Order: sequence, then structure tokens, then C-alpha cells
Amino acid sequence: MMEVGEWRRSSPSERVAGIILAGGASRRMGANKALLSLNGESLIERTVRCLEQVCGRILLSANDPDSFRHLGVECVPDVYPGQGPMAGIHAALMASDRPWNMVAACDMPFISPALLGALLGLAEAGQGQGDPAAAGPEAVIPVIQGRIHPLLALYRKETAAGLERRLQEGELRMTDWVEELDALLVPEEQLEALMGCSPRKAVFNMNRPEDYEEACRMEAED
Repeated sequence: MMEVGEWRRSSPSERVAGIILAGGASRRMGANKALLSLNGESLIERTVRCLEQVCGRILLSANDPDSFRHLGVECVPDVYPGQGPMAGIHAALMASDRPWNMVAACDMPFISPALLGALLGLAEAGQGQGDPAAAGPEAVIPVIQGRIHPLLALYRKETAAGLERRLQEGELRMTDWVEELDALLVPEEQLEALMGCSPRKAVFNMNRPEDYEEACRMEAED
């Protein structure tokens, strides 16, 4: 069993790719959420910086690569355009060459290496335990305040096959896809013990201008 704090590592894991979702239309925000600034840094820059501390490769799911060229990361367009975050995850998983893939939406300004590292540590701890041939879970997904967060979670590359089928059939509900996975759902209490702090702030996301204003207030309070 993984002990508290065991997730911490001195360098990114080459077994993990980071997948940043930045392909949304941002209609409710009225501006490209990924490019909004928080404390002098855009949301997409914050997300890249965070994932680079845990993941050995970064993939950006985006359909307008010119907006993100300055980041110097690989942009992956959707194979099934206009089908929401499921299409973004699918395209990035198809492009990934790593067994594990850490998905993070760019509109979560307070994700932390501590949370990402905790998820990765749990995945590694579950792999091969008991039965040496066991592959472990297909996904590791946090459950915070009673809600699963599939857009801040860890997935095996092989899960792309199920996404492909669902996209072809027009079944786009993320929760339905997650239910068919052999997923490790990590309760909030376990994450808090591993991180040493509450994970609730990490899943705060921005959809509307008032959410952005709240994020600015939260950042100023830190």
C-alpha cells in the first residue's frame, strides 16, 4: 500500500503524458478561457507548468494551434471535431506514446502537482498488486464533494478504443464512458491524506465571467 507522501517524485515520469484540454468554444465566458490571465500568467501557461512537473510529455488538445504556438508544446486536433471534451481526450490518447495519460482541463486554474502526483502514485500502487499479471485500473479519477471529475484524471492509453466507439455512435456523455471503465475512484478523504491539504480548490473550474472574478479573488488571497 502506498504511504502518505509516497507519490512525491523529483522528476517527471516518462511513463505519463499530460493531456491539456483547450478545445472548447468558451461561449459562456465570452473569451478564450485558456488565454485569460491570472496573476500575470495565462490559464494555459499555468496548466502546462503544473503538468510538466509530473508528466514526461505534454499534449495540447486544441483546434486552433496558432493561439498556443508560443507554448512550444505539441497541439493535437480532434479527429471528431465539435464533439466536446470526449473528442479531445480521444485524439490526444491516440497521439500519446505513454501508457498513462493525465488529463486536465485548462479552465481549472488551481490544479496542483500534489493532486496529479497523488493520482499517479495510486495508479502505480494498484498496478500488479496481488496478481503479477494484473494491469491495474484503466483510470484513476478523483471524487470530490460527491462528484467524479473525469476532466482531471488519469487514463490508460488503451481506453481510447472505448472513446472511438462512443464517438462513432454519438454517445458523448463522459459519465457513461467512465462507468464502463475499470476505474479507481479516489475519495476526497484519501486525496486529502495524500496531499496534506484539501483537494477542493484544485477542481474549481471557470465557465462564466463571475467564475473568473472568483478565481482572481482566490488567487489574491493566497
